Amino acid sequence: MSKETFENNLKELEGVVKALESADVSLDEMLELFEKGIKLTKNCTSQIENAEQKITVLMKDKNGEMTEENFAPLGE
Repeated sequence: MSKETFENNLKELEGVVKALESADVSLDEMLELFEKGIKLTKNCTSQIENAEQKITVLMKDKNGEMTEENFAPLGE
């Protein structure tokens, strides 16, 4: 089983969106694609959250020395 990467999930999600935008999709296929899209979106979100937890930011303290701080996304 291949490892799911963010890029692969995103590419597959783009394919799902294109298929949903197509007029050639039955209602049953549309529901399956929608469910798949939700799963892929959750995977991508989870991978982004995991990456954010691993990021540290180097900041200068008041003495001019570099210190590591945890990454805080904008707005937090």
